[in-house]
Amino acid sequence: MLNWLKKLFTRPTQAAPDDPEFWKVYLQSINNQPANSTPLHEAVFVVFDTETTGLDTKTNKVLSIGAVKVQGQQVLVHDSFECLVQQEVEQGNKSPEVHGILPSQVQLGLTEQEALKAFLTFAGNAILVGHHVKFDTDMLNGMLRRSGIQGKLYNRSIDTAQLAQRLERFRQSPDSFSRSDYSLDALSQKYNLPTEARHTAPGDAFTTAILLLKLMALAKKRGIRTVGELVR
Repeated sequence: MLNWLKKLFTRPTQAAPDDPEFWKVYLQSINNQPANSTPLHEAVFVVFDTETTGLDTKTNKVLSIGAVKVQGQQVLVHDSFECLVQQEVEQGNKSPEVHGILPSQVQLGLTEQEALKAFLTFAGNAILVGHHVKFDTDMLNGMLRRSGIQGKLYNRSIDTAQLAQRLERFRQSPDSFSRSDYSLDALSQKYNLPTEARHTAPGDAFTTAILLLKLMALAKKRGIRTVGELVR
């Protein structure tokens, strides 16, 4: 209840005069987010993923961002986003063993501020969706801070791991739940999701988008029809 009230009364701050133009445009758009009464089939979702130098949101950085839009119970594969982000990767960093992004590749990417501009222009006021989405939004908020922007992502968001748990509680005992059952790999197996490009930002975003469609179909069976009923 407290988290819900906090979100209800949290409003985007006004842009500072010296903030970049893309941030001012973003703040204007975010004041027109989907209403609670918006039917789910009308809402626009941006499903996204980041690949990073590690799992510490305070010290690690984003190497790539991948995203795709979902609307009307369809993944809009023609409306997708992908970028590499320039970073200094410390020698001995083990993250390339997971995502395969080499230090030489990220040097060809966008600066953090350029990547933020591109992503926020793509996402606008859409509902952000991710698997363990707080990690990804925290990583992007770190990029905002380093770019000198006093703000954060204000989009409404959905965590597909939490949504899967919530929807499946209708048919399972709480005692039967295990966190490992709700990893993206476990849910991919359960819902027969594509995993060909696993551990790449665009690939994981696409897999999560298909998962979102599966969960929205389950939500419909539970009588969930609007944004306000789905997004908590």
